[in-house]
Amino acid sequence: MSNSREIITTLRKTDALTRFTKIETNALEEFYRNQTETDKYRAFKEELKSKGSTIVQYIIKNRLGWVDENGLPALEPASVTLFTDPSDVLIITNDFPYNFGKPITHFVVWSKVIIESDPESKIGDVSDHTKNIINTYVKRTFVDQLGLKPENVNWFRNFPAIQSVRELSHIHIL
Repeated sequence: MSNSREIITTLRKTDALTRFTKIETNALEEFYRNQTETDKYRAFKEELKSKGSTIVQYIIKNRLGWVDENGLPALEPASVTLFTDPSDVLIITNDFPYNFGKPITHFVVWSKVIIESDPESKIGDVSDHTKNIINTYVKRTFVDQLGLKPENVNWFRNFPAIQSVRELSHIHIL
């Protein structure tokens, strides 16, 4: 009979495999926030709306600090190439993470450089070239610099149809 530690380890490996499979097969619409996070997110958006603001304005000003001396959005990238200039990128934890459970930390990598969808993709996926750029960035940042195991780091970019923040380019890191 398995002990509880073995069961939990097996469940975590199964969850990781399921998560990886969903990313690899582009089943991203299956990722979701649990009801508590969804309720918090909706309430937060309503609070912002009551103050005449939006989630995008909040992220730009309060989470990313991408504003000029007058407090206006400063989104002009320093580079035209994705993930080459550190001033064009900011990594933060997701304030309203998807339902991945513990011990998963859900980061969002925001980019001033637009992460374009592949015009050949019916679902709005990124091109293989862009995937290579993102893979290189993720490996350099999360594996090489932070020392995380490659098998413990996954990334995805939601397709435009399922993005809750379409106005700002970003990827998710787990």
